[in-house]
Amino acid sequence: MSRIACLRIPRFPIAAQLKYDPSLKNKPLVLVTGGEGKKALNQKVVVCSIQASKEYIQPGMRLSEARAICSDLHSLPFDAKLYEEAQTEIARQLINLSPRVSGFEPGFFLLDASGLSHLGGESRFATNALKILSKLKYVDAKVGIADSAFAASIATRIKGRRWHMVPSGKDKKFISPMPVNYLPLSIESIEILRDLGIKTIGDFAGLSISSVSERFGEEGKKAHELALGLDHRRPTLPQVFKDRQCSMEIGAPIESLNQTLFILKSLIDRLASDLKRDGLCAEELLVSFFNEEDLFDERPIKLIAPTNSAKFLIEVIKLSLESTKLQREFTGIRIAVQRFCDETWHQSHLSISEHSEDEQLILNEPSILLLQRLSTRLGEGKVAQPQASDGYGLTGNGCWVPIIDAGARTVKRTVSHTYKQTATPVDVDYILKRAGASGLVSNLVLKKPQEPVKVMVELKDEQPVSLAYGGNWYRISLITTPECLSGFWWDKMIRNSYYVAMIQPSMRSEISESLVVLLAKEHLQDTWQIEGVYD
Repeated sequence: MSRIACLRIPRFPIAAQLKYDPSLKNKPLVLVTGGEGKKALNQKVVVCSIQASKEYIQPGMRLSEARAICSDLHSLPFDAKLYEEAQTEIARQLINLSPRVSGFEPGFFLLDASGLSHLGGESRFATNALKILSKLKYVDAKVGIADSAFAASIATRIKGRRWHMVPSGKDKKFISPMPVNYLPLSIESIEILRDLGIKTIGDFAGLSISSVSERFGEEGKKAHELALGLDHRRPTLPQVFKDRQCSMEIGAPIESLNQTLFILKSLIDRLASDLKRDGLCAEELLVSFFNEEDLFDERPIKLIAPTNSAKFLIEVIKLSLESTKLQREFTGIRIAVQRFCDETWHQSHLSISEHSEDEQLILNEPSILLLQRLSTRLGEGKVAQPQASDGYGLTGNGCWVPIIDAGARTVKRTVSHTYKQTATPVDVDYILKRAGASGLVSNLVLKKPQEPVKVMVELKDEQPVSLAYGGNWYRISLITTPECLSGFWWDKMIRNSYYVAMIQPSMRSEISESLVVLLAKEHLQDTWQIEGVYD
């Protein structure tokens, strides 16, 4: 039988306000909505602290009435955005405890608590949850664990206890003596029940469903099901895959990329940790986005090579989101491993194996990351390389073939079978006879120094026109359009632009020879450097 944990932070908006303004702790505080300026006293109380409640201040009361009762009352506007951000922050931390986390009302979370025996048991689970909340400065949090979400939520209401575990199969017996006002009924309905002598949940469960539906409508019917121990809520989104997945319902809409990545990192960290624990690597992911329970975006992400690196996985999903943006905000997200394989324990190399019969191209990690980045941005099969087929013609003397064989399923990704086709050799005698020596074009070789040489560059309309190199000024006579490179390469962030430039010394220089150089602009440092000279 599945087990569900409920984590509840009493008076959550108040707790969130106290986290950001501890000076209000132990003071009567209310959160209000309504008019501003001269009409500020007409604002209504939405939530009040324990100290304010002791002064007989209640939600729904006007701020002017509350101040008349308590002269030293403090009031703050009800900041829904602040509480949504706090809810997201908590959910992001709770994913470390459970693969499925759902945030419902503010300060109320459901977690999958099944299979905790190998993790120290339910008491250890509750202790770890409270430690996480304490670090986030929510010291009044409570945890309840039961077979159903409703019983688990009631377990968080037991006074004097930070956590309570309802024995398996005892949910109905546990909730039966609890006050009837714990049921999700309106104040008017609760008062009617008390007038009828129905004071506990067990008394309410003893009523017939027909009489409850007739008297209290749909609200009463749902409450009656809960009183019988029937609660279908689960801490998860609609499931398609049962294994190797993490999901989180935020309880508030998310639309910005930064917030999305903030949440994704927690899910990926949890997923990567589970894969490493079991000695597995992911081969393909499925990322699903939900608005309420509506699945509106689902994207499979194929990996160039199996991996359980959280850093790599989050970068790949980020590239997918940047290439194809979400069309609407979401309230829930699920990441599932579509395919996985056993983890390998050897270091690969970028080379053609001399002893391989099928001539596989074995990629090292930087090369895999580069190909993954390109294929994610451009699409599957779009990363190609030139294949020589004719050494005579000046044009049309080759073809482009995909680098990666999409059908491969192992760590050793095979190159397209045309990669190792023998190119027709160039007939030098034929070229010399027909076109002369000018028909033979030698490629320039880039000679790189041990360290790039910093240079001073003069710009005109943001275009390099001259530079100081080796103690001499050079005029840039020819220059290519920049080739831009950015991202993690692969352990640090870079953002560079590369030019191939022909530079000629100034008239006053003793040097007369022109140079062809590889000129680079480091945008993060706002500096220029020469990374090599062509010879």
